[in-house]
Amino acid sequence: MSKRALRKPFSELRVRVSWQTGLLALVVVALLAVAGHRALAWQDERQRATDEKDAAAAATAEVEGLIEVSGATSEQDLDKLLDGATAEFRTELEAQADRLRKALSKNKVTATGDVVSAGVVNLEDGRATVIVAAVGTVENDQTAEAEPRNYRLRVDLQQDDDRWLVSGLEFVA
Repeated sequence: MSKRALRKPFSELRVRVSWQTGLLALVVVALLAVAGHRALAWQDERQRATDEKDAAAAATAEVEGLIEVSGATSEQDLDKLLDGATAEFRTELEAQADRLRKALSKNKVTATGDVVSAGVVNLEDGRATVIVAAVGTVENDQTAEAEPRNYRLRVDLQQDDDRWLVSGLEFVA
């Protein structure tokens, strides 16, 4: 056999291997791109789920704190509410805090309550809106026994580093 005859099969093999290697490399790159895209989507979804859980927990804590404000513990109760508020909302609460403390103490108010459900209805760009349903009782010096209460609230929150703080709170029907 001549040298030329031996070269021809090797050159065909080299072309075939190069073509197959190129196709394999393209498939590997495509699979890596899809895997990377899915990993980022999974990470985003996981972060969103964590944010929803944390925002709902912050709204729940703030609502429970609000519906459990009592005359005997109003100082501590209101301090907890203020701690969970953004600077702007805190200013609004502080403006009413003294008047509220006096009214709670004067009327000997005792309140209890629990959040029944909380659901995030909007979450984007570090802001969330949570709808909260709660039940409780209120007793004061004008009632013979504790009266049942039902509450529905819309709680607006803003993310501040790793905490969700209340930026607005509204009773809704």
